[in-house]
Amino acid sequence: MRISELSRHSGISISSIKFYIREGLLPTGERSQRNQAQYGEDHLRRLDLIKALREVAGLPLDTVRAVLEQADRPFGDGDPIGTANAVIYPVPERDRSESEREGYAAIRVEVEALMLGLPWAVDDEMGVRLLNIDLITDAITQMRKYIDPEFPVDQIVRLAAVAWHESEIVFENAEDRVPRPGDDFVEPVRAAILGTLLHEQLSNALTRAAFASRSLRISLGLKPPPVE
Repeated sequence: MRISELSRHSGISISSIKFYIREGLLPTGERSQRNQAQYGEDHLRRLDLIKALREVAGLPLDTVRAVLEQADRPFGDGDPIGTANAVIYPVPERDRSESEREGYAAIRVEVEALMLGLPWAVDDEMGVRLLNIDLITDAITQMRKYIDPEFPVDQIVRLAAVAWHESEIVFENAEDRVPRPGDDFVEPVRAAILGTLLHEQLSNALTRAAFASRSLRISLGLKPPPVE
């Protein structure tokens, strides 16, 4: 297809497509004539991924480039989807005092032990990275600093069980989108990132609704219903 068709099918302007090509985010088309190039389904899939990263995730170009680099890696060369998610969800950099750093390190040891003890944990380098141990440690550290100084680390075991159940619901109809050897990673990465972002938005909205409803029921003296 010509660039005008690529623009129409992708919903991205010709000027933006040319910009992505100049920036190295999109491969150049195959020259068919002196001033014309042909584009294929690979270009369309890649534009869909770029569009999702820009519009849904709201990522800057440098981060988009880093995610695309992961999508271009061959199967078996590390973990493209996990690394792409790590690019999107970096561990926050915080200024901590020496005592805070010691406290963080102690919490991390406990978090790692608990997470690796989960029945669904994968005990290897890739599995440890996918467990988001540093993000969880940071969240608990902030929780203790601002909400509850005694927040128990072992609370994450029950929360992890809820998270695993959520993943089961999401993956019920996603088996055909799980990458296999020889697959093009652009579409699986796009589906995985969009699925994570959109499910996170839905899950957060439901969690806020549950928190607000439980708080209201308690304030009204109403007994919370049993969990089904």
